[in-house]
Amino acid sequence: MKPLFLQDILEQIGGTNVNGSRNPLIRNVVYRPKKIKDFTLLFYRYHDMKIEKKLFNKYKSVVVVTELPDKFKDLSEDVIIIKISNIEKAYWKFISYYRQLFQIPVIGITGTCGKTTTKQMVKHILRHRYKVHSTFLSNNQRALNLKYLLGIDDETEAAVFEMPVASPGYLTNTIQYFQPQIRILLNIDVYHLTDSKTPEAYMKAKAEIINGLDPQTGIIILNADDENIKKVLDVNGYQHVIYFGLSDGCHFQAKDVQYEESGMKFLLAHQNQTFPVFVPGYGKPNVYNALASIAAASSAGMDVKDCCERMSSFEQMNEHLEFHIGAGGCTVIDDTWNAAPLSMASALEVLQETSSTKMKIAFLGYMPQLGESKYALEQYARMGEKAVETNLDHLVIVGDEAAEIGRKALEIGMDPSKVHFCKNGIEIYQLIEPYLNQNTALLMKIPHRVMVQDSFKELKQKILDKGQ
Repeated sequence: MKPLFLQDILEQIGGTNVNGSRNPLIRNVVYRPKKIKDFTLLFYRYHDMKIEKKLFNKYKSVVVVTELPDKFKDLSEDVIIIKISNIEKAYWKFISYYRQLFQIPVIGITGTCGKTTTKQMVKHILRHRYKVHSTFLSNNQRALNLKYLLGIDDETEAAVFEMPVASPGYLTNTIQYFQPQIRILLNIDVYHLTDSKTPEAYMKAKAEIINGLDPQTGIIILNADDENIKKVLDVNGYQHVIYFGLSDGCHFQAKDVQYEESGMKFLLAHQNQTFPVFVPGYGKPNVYNALASIAAASSAGMDVKDCCERMSSFEQMNEHLEFHIGAGGCTVIDDTWNAAPLSMASALEVLQETSSTKMKIAFLGYMPQLGESKYALEQYARMGEKAVETNLDHLVIVGDEAAEIGRKALEIGMDPSKVHFCKNGIEIYQLIEPYLNQNTALLMKIPHRVMVQDSFKELKQKILDKGQ
């Protein structure tokens, strides 16, 4: 955090001193009492949060902004109390004030799939010129927004934030913190039904990406090939709309897309020029991620040619369509970081496109944020159709939650002897052990939270031929 004197903050948010008159240099801002330390300003937003006297007395130069100063009257006289009439208004005034202290490129990225990879790509490209602050891996939950915002300081030259959608309003809240002038919408598919309830609500929640974007100066970067984006997002009146994709007319268009050893290569067509691009990691989704990243980094001031060259040194993320040679020489595609319908469908396509004449086996598991509604069952059934469409030789369903994948595959004609329902890693290994050889390609699409369980951890070790 950029240190700020208390009086400078109070000039922005208002309030009346009811205890203490010093002007400490604030180095930390929180809204949870347990997070305080020396030189902290606490916005007491949630009145049910416990006040521990010992904690407040432990640290020096603590400031409390609150609507209820009487709750803090028994604390040390060293604790500065600021009475405010509306804590939420004061908090958001501070957020806006702090964000406006920094006139740097800020990029916000959302999409059903590919957010983390794209964020890492943009960060990698920008680091060639800037000191970059960003969200960490896929840790993007709303509770971390304040921490990430305060991570911007006087040394920061650019920032890249991953912005998820769990429910309507979630993205708008994140935008309030980061106020990105450059925004990317990678794709919209069905996910997060546990909170959004219906596919329509979730898709509309993704359209919040343009909330608060200045129509004259803001930049919105969109996937031109995504039909759902076209359905829910209206960008009429916005002056800087940039499209990326494989279709003609895109500002950043990928042509002649090919699989190469350990990645994808293509020609980027942009402003009547073409640039060769190699991006580590397989699959067309990776091409889309690269296109969006190059569009964003160039919008932040990087040269397009430099962006394309930097892409080749990007390090593919762990457990994101990661290829290995496994036990017996089999090909293993580890895509266990997370599981959503769009990423599962993409992984099955990569398995098909890279396996040639090899036997194709896929482990497909439950998708945590789909829930159990009729809409969730429709998405599992859709994956069963995709499994048949991609000509799997063996479909292994992991857990009861994902059983609809197998049921749908059987319904539309997949050989019952090729569809297997398993509950743990031991059953799976017994099933696939005879096929672990050079003539097999195996996709693991079971979410990370399942893979950390003992039997699945052991399964993965055996398949990758480790720890034996």
